[in-house]
Amino acid sequence: MLKPDRLFICCLLVVLVFVSTGYGHAAPLEPLPEKEVRSAVETFLGTRLVDKGWQTTIRQLSIPKGVMVSKGVRDLEIVAPASWPGWGSVSLALVVRVNGVVEKNLSVRLVVEAQTEMVVATRQILAGTVLSAGELAIQKQDIALSAGHHIQRVADAVGKKSRTTIRAGHPVRNDQLVSVPVIISGQLVTIVLERPGLRLTVAGRAKSSGGVGDLIRVENLASRRELPARVVDSSTVEVGF
Repeated sequence: MLKPDRLFICCLLVVLVFVSTGYGHAAPLEPLPEKEVRSAVETFLGTRLVDKGWQTTIRQLSIPKGVMVSKGVRDLEIVAPASWPGWGSVSLALVVRVNGVVEKNLSVRLVVEAQTEMVVATRQILAGTVLSAGELAIQKQDIALSAGHHIQRVADAVGKKSRTTIRAGHPVRNDQLVSVPVIISGQLVTIVLERPGLRLTVAGRAKSSGGVGDLIRVENLASRRELPARVVDSSTVEVGF
């Protein structure tokens, strides 16, 4: 059995060997470069928005300062909330892996401007106005200006009534418009049942009001049966089989 003094010397030698071979040292650290984070965010956006056809610009990217990570092979993963539409402000999760091991979970604040073509007013449109093509145009604007409610085709806005005043040069939002009823509840209508090679018509009565493209209830006067139908014009509705 070793004496206490010899046991102490043996333990000391073991410690010296451990230190001299590099064991026991913490892995060397280095700053996480901001340009590396920005590159990861840009790659993420390119993948996330590839099918949108938008023109995107990073307006703000807030990265935590002074983040230190171990030296080694780094992989940065960006995770966004599933509900994020791809424009505006969002908090992203940044997962930093070094040599395949998760080392940091950080939060990154991002503001993205996304521009796309949308319908805008060429002059001020007062509330209650039924829109015409002459007061509308297509322009490329920031989606945030319409809160995501932009309209892509002039034809989808023409003939609808503005619920609010729309300023010149501003997007026309689909939640600002309502259909103008062209068929009134109680009105006699022609019900059309059509498919390739076959067209049937029958007299009917509207049971609700609606504009072109709206779905309303109609009554088949021959069968007294109610069914849903799409408004075609001021006297015609169409049903499917």
